[in-house]
Amino acid sequence: MSDWKLPWSASCLCGRVKMRVTAPPLVSMACHCRGCQKLTSGPYSLSLLLPAAAFEKLEGETELGGLHREASTHHFCAYCKNWLYTTNIGGGQFVNFRPAMLEDARWVVPYVESYVSEKLPQVVSGAKHSFAEFPPVEAYPELMAGFAREGCRPG
Repeated sequence: MSDWKLPWSASCLCGRVKMRVTAPPLVSMACHCRGCQKLTSGPYSLSLLLPAAAFEKLEGETELGGLHREASTHHFCAYCKNWLYTTNIGGGQFVNFRPAMLEDARWVVPYVESYVSEKLPQVVSGAKHSFAEFPPVEAYPELMAGFAREGCRPG
């Protein structure tokens, strides 16, 4: 566990929302779906899947945005509008945290990429595993075990 160098501090662009991650991610992912492309204004969203108990919003106000789905609630800084994290994943067991909010995110490489069926031409994420849509639920234990063995780590 020491190779994770926890806890990690994070904040939005303006610094008003401060967050902390206290346990290692279960997997790193890139999502190429059109929704994530539009939310990020980029080719994909990068996320770390965390146990919900491992994520803390320490200060600042967030507001909900995106598609306002109950199964995935997107939280944005109320001031600078950064997309920070998504809750209610897996019935509330997990948080999809946007690692660009970390003080140093240079080490984050996706282990899994989803929605490659909607991937923009010429985009390469570096992921080891690709799925046309989201991975099936039964694939997650093996993907998480693989990430624990060989996934990215802070430098």
